[in-house]
Amino acid sequence: MLDISDLKEKMILLGITAVVFLPLRLLASHYLFDHWLGNLGIATLISVTLIVLIKKEKLGRLGIIFKKQITKTLWSRSAKIIVCTLVIFMVYFGTTILLVDRGNTIYYEDKLILSDAIAQKDVDRVTLEGLSGPAIAHEVPLLAYFHYMEYIFSISYAMLNDATSGWLVNLHLIMFMEQVEILGLLWFFKRYFRPAIIS
Repeated sequence: MLDISDLKEKMILLGITAVVFLPLRLLASHYLFDHWLGNLGIATLISVTLIVLIKKEKLGRLGIIFKKQITKTLWSRSAKIIVCTLVIFMVYFGTTILLVDRGNTIYYEDKLILSDAIAQKDVDRVTLEGLSGPAIAHEVPLLAYFHYMEYIFSISYAMLNDATSGWLVNLHLIMFMEQVEILGLLWFFKRYFRPAIIS
């Protein structure tokens, strides 16, 4: 049976986190910090402050809702699903960042050739034959296939990142760090909030 009040509490917390954490991180990374390490601890700082305020009962009804929901979630079967989902997203965001980096370093010359050809609307066989492609020497066909896929995605993501003036990597880096911080915070919450307080 669906508990409407429980669902409402979850939606309130989800809304607050979405409204506070992501915009704050975007603004901080865009205006305050030039390097990604600079905005690593923003969500952690806010979350730890939130935990301390909840523990001291300074947030009123919101603190009660947060404590109840986080405790119920961390000691339920859905905790494993949440952790697996966070890890999957972390791998996706991290892989995208890595692919953009490879497109801008290892396959940079090919990216430039394709970018120029696309800008001039002149992609033809001659252009494609001028590409170096991935360095494949005596590889097993299946490995060669994955190498070509990595090559295609690296150049595609690098070009997309250029088209968005670096926002693709910026957003993926922010989301990657969010996943890392959330995993760390879940571990911290699990140690801080014990099952005894489940209502």
